[in-house]
Amino acid sequence: MRIGIFGGTFDPVHMGHLILAEQCRDQAGLDEVWFLPSYHPPHKSTRDVVRFEHRCDMIELATAGHPAFKLVRIEKELPPPSYTAETLAELRRRHPGDEFHLLLGSDCLPDLPGWYQPMRVVEQAGLVVVPRPGVMLWTADRLARALAVDPAAIRLRFVACPMIEIASRELRRAVADGMSIRYMVPRSVEEYIRDRKLYTAR
Repeated sequence: MRIGIFGGTFDPVHMGHLILAEQCRDQAGLDEVWFLPSYHPPHKSTRDVVRFEHRCDMIELATAGHPAFKLVRIEKELPPPSYTAETLAELRRRHPGDEFHLLLGSDCLPDLPGWYQPMRVVEQAGLVVVPRPGVMLWTADRLARALAVDPAAIRLRFVACPMIEIASRELRRAVADGMSIRYMVPRSVEEYIRDRKLYTAR
């Protein structure tokens, strides 16, 4: 199968995430999209995100009813921090017959050469990239130059996606301030956040 890998903290998952995942699935011809919440994000303290299980619960609620969307908790099983290169290696070990594609916003491409072992990332997965407003698009050639590899080693395609300007940090702030987040997250996620009083102390 062709699998889209959608990583992030998802703190909380929101409609922008779901729209991006669905457009990538459709336009890139993916059989499934796997949501991989980061267990120990390399650039964030674990104190800065809600518990892993809360984030997993919200993803399950948000993706319920979509047969091609799947929650994968693999990063909890791997040594911290959660590096994409290591996660992909473990996924390929467990699913040797599948083809993996990493879902990214175009703002992530200039940062990719600075990731942990970026060559292992592009060797193990294609890149499905959603353009971001105001961000210059990096072509496969430009990324290859930054990584000092042959452009043929880069499997990159862009997909068109409605620009939904929702940020998880703004949702957390809105909840803390007692403001509505309705229609920015699925109703089930909104109720989960309210019932468990997530983000209210921030």
